[in-house]
Amino acid sequence: MLSHLELRHVMEVAFRPTICKCTIASDGLMTIELKNPETHVRELTMTGISTAKLSGGRAIAALVGEIKDEARRALTSGKEEVKRQG
Repeated sequence: MLSHLELRHVMEVAFRPTICKCTIASDGLMTIELKNPETHVRELTMTGISTAKLSGGRAIAALVGEIKDEARRALTSGKEEVKRQG
């Protein structure tokens, strides 16, 4: 299992060149904020992401894929914030 510091780093690197700020609260819930690398305009914020099941590379890769898909949808619909359950 990755520490919160390691998980934060993995998540932030996974979205490059998009700017990703990852925060993990003491209760294990993660927030991801994505910004355009050129304009620094926020593209997506996802809150309430549980880190409990992110123990392996496949789970992390699946989450990154989901967030990238959601970011694409948000850019086309104008929606910025998403609350994720579980």
